[in-house]
Amino acid sequence: MNIDPSLLPSNVLWLFWPVFVLVILPALLRAPWRLLLENGLQPQFVGACGLVALAWSMGAGIQPGLELHLLGTTVLTLLFGRMLAIAGATGALVVLSALGLYEWQAFPVNGLLLAVLPVLIAHVVGYYAFRWLPHHLFIYIFVVAFFGAMVAMAAVLVASAVLYAAVGAYPLGLIWRDYLMVMPLLMFPEGFVTGILMTMCVVFRPEWVRTFDDRDYLAGK
Repeated sequence: MNIDPSLLPSNVLWLFWPVFVLVILPALLRAPWRLLLENGLQPQFVGACGLVALAWSMGAGIQPGLELHLLGTTVLTLLFGRMLAIAGATGALVVLSALGLYEWQAFPVNGLLLAVLPVLIAHVVGYYAFRWLPHHLFIYIFVVAFFGAMVAMAAVLVASAVLYAAVGAYPLGLIWRDYLMVMPLLMFPEGFVTGILMTMCVVFRPEWVRTFDDRDYLAGK
């Protein structure tokens, strides 16, 4: 999911810059940074972003630009909300780009695919699960965390594949065989790891989880 800029036309790469800026600026400005200070969660936020950067740095794949790795952005979203999650994931991408692991030319594309898209997907899944489903701990763990993380992973893989196919970077058969066919094998680990981490957080440190409230999920159950 680390986009290779050599596979995309330069005009396409430049086209993503204004889109990314229009998305990331409101997130940075509207993110509740004050809450991190008031709640003393700065170390947890930095640590979570560091783990996301570590997960993104361990990609593997057969073809350039078709690398696969865990995302971890659903955990960021559930812990800190979508605005801080987008900001934190973008910060992780800045670090990886500064270290030379990701290309600066592809920064806006990677930002939209890795920092924005999966966070918004996780947020939407959580929003509608809270609105339509019973407020129960197992719903939160298995639907919001586990299922939400799998859907976010699928969305990123499909969006990356569509982008490469649209610009003719690889034949459709190769994208399907070397990339999309292994999608289920990556979706389950993403959901499993997210579910385990969020289970530990809501059980032992519920005050860290912005999207979880004992009064909604535990009171009277």
